[in-house]
Amino acid sequence: MQKINLIWVLGLSLFFWSSCSNGGHSSGDIILAKVGDKYLYISEFSGNILPNIGKTDSIQLINSFVDNWVRQEILLQHAIKNLPDSLKDFRKQLKTYENNLIIYEFKKRLVDIRLNVEVTDKEIMDYYKTHTADFELKENIVRFAFIKIPVQSNRVALARKHMKDYSDFDSHKAAVDEFCKKNATDFFLNSDAWTSFNEMAKRVPIVTFNQELYLHNNNFIEIKDFNHWYFINIIDFKIKEQISPIDFEREKIKNIILNKRKIELFKKLEEDIYNAALENDKIEIY
Repeated sequence: MQKINLIWVLGLSLFFWSSCSNGGHSSGDIILAKVGDKYLYISEFSGNILPNIGKTDSIQLINSFVDNWVRQEILLQHAIKNLPDSLKDFRKQLKTYENNLIIYEFKKRLVDIRLNVEVTDKEIMDYYKTHTADFELKENIVRFAFIKIPVQSNRVALARKHMKDYSDFDSHKAAVDEFCKKNATDFFLNSDAWTSFNEMAKRVPIVTFNQELYLHNNNFIEIKDFNHWYFINIIDFKIKEQISPIDFEREKIKNIILNKRKIELFKKLEEDIYNAALENDKIEIY
């Protein structure tokens, strides 16, 4: 297939910006390619030409667009020619897909308007208590805090002290936070949050082949590499196959509760619409 040259690109661009907004194929619409009895017009290139695109990029863009269209059209025409009529009629599937999309959008709008998204702590706790077996841990999790500080810093000793004394952290939280912002390369002080051991190991260079044994034998950890000191305090931990703490599952439980509310909302909606149709004699079954 002959490639499009630069002069033609410029001409097409001018034509596109001046006339393609009229829609359809005008009498002056330029043909880019032809496969069988199907034509590709410049007006179908709408949205693919950018005002400030470079000359070389313009050539590549149009050539790519035309080449893709030609390849797809050849394949389509070949498929139409070789498939039996029974395998080329997608009207039922398309109608089903259209109906499902309409219902989906209606339900989505209904959720936005009617769904109560407030989930109380009591609801979360009640669900957790009645579904405890569902919350068996699949991995080891920890509550931890750490400070990463350059080895050449004159504040290394204070960073070590802050992490060693972390059980007292609440009493001087603001001071430690300010210290880390001024001196640490990286730090994490949200010791109330549960996270997986593997996620923790992405931030601190802990290497172990037995996480469970490591957690049982370490609470304050010091690690030094070429550039940094890492001071880590393991506040608490849970071993896989133990029951996960509620704080680790809170968001998951909230989503479960909201999903159940959606299902109940949809069921009630369907039942109400069905009953209303019955009452108004809109349903006839033969």
